[in-house]
Amino acid sequence: MTLRKRLKHWLYGSCPGLAGRFSYFGTRVYFPKGSLSFRAACDQGIFESDNVCLLQGLVRPVSWFFDVGTNIGLMSVPVLRSVPDVRVVSFEPSPNTLPWLRRTIEQSSFRDRWTLVPKAVGAEPGRVTFSVSETENSLYDGLRNTGRVSQAQTAEVEQTTLDATWKELGTPAVSMIKCDVEGGELAVLQGARECLATSRPAILIECNRQNLEAYGCAPDALVAFSREVNFKLYAVPTLVEVCTAQQLELHMLFTESFLLCPAERPDR
Repeated sequence: MTLRKRLKHWLYGSCPGLAGRFSYFGTRVYFPKGSLSFRAACDQGIFESDNVCLLQGLVRPVSWFFDVGTNIGLMSVPVLRSVPDVRVVSFEPSPNTLPWLRRTIEQSSFRDRWTLVPKAVGAEPGRVTFSVSETENSLYDGLRNTGRVSQAQTAEVEQTTLDATWKELGTPAVSMIKCDVEGGELAVLQGARECLATSRPAILIECNRQNLEAYGCAPDALVAFSREVNFKLYAVPTLVEVCTAQQLELHMLFTESFLLCPAERPDR
């Protein structure tokens, strides 16, 4: 680790008066003590830069971006900074990160374009049990205990669907969805069928073998869903098209990020 990175870790992670917040794309982002998200942003410079680049390139001006599984906001902030007049909806139910994300949004210069939905997202609305990790490992919080880190507790949270929120907002044009919910991604997409059919957004999702196993979700289910809704599936960052479950499993050995694009819009 370079001296500069060590200094950032100490200043914003431990230094009295400065710890618990840092500047990211010109926005003050708040985070819980020991946050893995913060440490990764320090180490990488830009958190998951390939994914950020895709989001900035595919989110259209004067449209909406749904960020499902926002954590502390490291995907929402770059989009708000770089895309004129985009409106962002951040979905985050975790008690580990929700207070910090809410504070970031309330103090942000983008607060008029940034909406927080403090709920989980799935195929159906209702009350659900949410698996909560130790605070520093909040990146791994989700509806199931995937075993990637230890579970500290569970919490009862509200769950909505993307279609329900989209309709509440007046069915706006959604140009991009990012979905990182530790294995429950397919359920999120199943609850967004009307939005996908109407807006035809690009979708950036996480796909991890261990996470999928926790949900009993086979890789071929994602491939089948993409065909059903007439989307094409690509591995990130190579953007190689994934056509079969076997190809998806092979790509998952090297990446957890995949992109779905409407088949009728190759320019997207």
